[in-house]
Amino acid sequence: MLQVVVHEKGGRTQRFNFEGDSFTVGRGEDNDLVLDRPNISTHHLRLRRRQGKIEVIDLQSTNGTYVNGRVVPPDEPRTVQRSDRIYIGDFILMLEGDDPAIRPLSRGRIKVEAEDGTSRVREILTPADEPLLADAEGSVITSAARVASAGVESSYLDRLTDRVIKTMLENIDALDPTRDEALTEEREEEARRMVAGLVDRMQEIGELEEGVDVAAMRDRILRELLETGPLGELVADDEVMEIQVVGGGYIRVLREGSKVPVLTERRFSGDRALGLAIRRLAKKWGFWSEGAQVLEGKVDAGFYMYALLPPTHANAPVLSLRRTKTDASTLEALVHEGVLSLEMREVLRAAIAGTRRVLICASGGTNLDRFMGAIVGEIPEHMRVACISDTGRLGAGHKGWVQLRRMTDPADGVGLSDSLGVVLRGGLDLLVSQRCRHEDAAAVLDAIAGAASGAIVSMWGIDSAHAMWRLAGLSTVAAGAIHNLTVSLARSLDLLVRLAKGVSGEPMQVIEIVEPRVTGSDEIVHMPIFRAIKGPDGATAFQATGTVPAFVRELGDMGVSLPTTMFKA
Repeated sequence: MLQVVVHEKGGRTQRFNFEGDSFTVGRGEDNDLVLDRPNISTHHLRLRRRQGKIEVIDLQSTNGTYVNGRVVPPDEPRTVQRSDRIYIGDFILMLEGDDPAIRPLSRGRIKVEAEDGTSRVREILTPADEPLLADAEGSVITSAARVASAGVESSYLDRLTDRVIKTMLENIDALDPTRDEALTEEREEEARRMVAGLVDRMQEIGELEEGVDVAAMRDRILRELLETGPLGELVADDEVMEIQVVGGGYIRVLREGSKVPVLTERRFSGDRALGLAIRRLAKKWGFWSEGAQVLEGKVDAGFYMYALLPPTHANAPVLSLRRTKTDASTLEALVHEGVLSLEMREVLRAAIAGTRRVLICASGGTNLDRFMGAIVGEIPEHMRVACISDTGRLGAGHKGWVQLRRMTDPADGVGLSDSLGVVLRGGLDLLVSQRCRHEDAAAVLDAIAGAASGAIVSMWGIDSAHAMWRLAGLSTVAAGAIHNLTVSLARSLDLLVRLAKGVSGEPMQVIEIVEPRVTGSDEIVHMPIFRAIKGPDGATAFQATGTVPAFVRELGDMGVSLPTTMFKA
């Protein structure tokens, strides 16, 4: 039996029988598998049997077909096996079953040291990779032929390391951080013994020569399998502020007090090892989601992680880690970092306490999630609050609040819009949306229009005008309606907060707080309330403009006091 497993990113998983010699996938009704999505072509791809194997062929699709993150050129067949992932549009396809055509593994034997010091023979599953590189006469090229001196890493050693890692993942499921099985001490010790056995076997058959530092190679494999590879030492270094990694390239590091990152001698063995580290961090800190390709969240030692997993526009996994100075669970911590002024903090606190409608926009490179975490830390516990984020972690720890995840689980039977409809009808003081997207834009507009007492919404935008326009555009496909929606937003919103890189080079700063106003001719006027400026001495200063927000006069009726003297220019 051969089955095609279809996993919709953030959706359900289905299985379809692959009978015969061909299986077509596309949006058209004449396909064996119909995937009705705009990013799927009418005839997207074909799976076919050929010479005892299964091949995937891209049928000149618009958005392309990817196998394990690498593009499949149109009309150029690519052999696929059981462990391969085929990406098309919003779907991931895999093959299952006992059909010989997808049998990607062969069986081998290695000697593994037992606890009592004796050796025993263990049968293992090994990847059915291509034979090792050979010279013209057909003899194996050993690693020493590709290593300049003892212990020096090479692309050939990277390939051997990757093969060991792949073999280990096939034999011990718990090594894959995305699996449900926990990595116990017993399984970890089993992994150490198996890695030692595999490396010893490589030496025995001549793949490794005496010039290679076997102990260092073994240690490298274990660090990439069980930990986060070369990241561990860098993350533990208090002077390291930023870490950037692309695939198996050398890691770049920015140290405290420096403005220029340096290239280190550390690196991962390849894409597989870096992908494991990214998934392990995301799973550990609770923001991993099956099928996710963009991962962002707080991880070890005060770092925030930003990562891309193929297939994306990048041709390899990309990881960026940035250390933050404080945990920033409230706006007060950000005041100490120079992100905003005391007066700005008081205005935002008052807006939250008065359940006003606030739109926060940030330009690229700004840690918007961190700022939103501080905003959420200011919300009184007694309020009825619903928080929307990609993983549903925003607002976690607040009992009685509703946490909604934007990236759905395959088991979800109800869409996010339906869930939000129920929550809004039940009554809310604040609807909070972190990095608002199309999935929740309509509900956010409802909340701003009055379905909830207040709303705090964040999204990407170069300034306040752009953010309002984007929010309107996310909630409608009618180009002619965007202007009218933007005007309605300007009438409903109380404050617009703009985040960007600081005027004196700070990583993040509130550049301005603005009040939107609409004239009788429906012209939107952005009235600055506070601005960040660069003083004569080069230091950042925050300046009031003299504009008093209209909602301040309404706060007194709610028992929220905010002196108008703080707005004097």
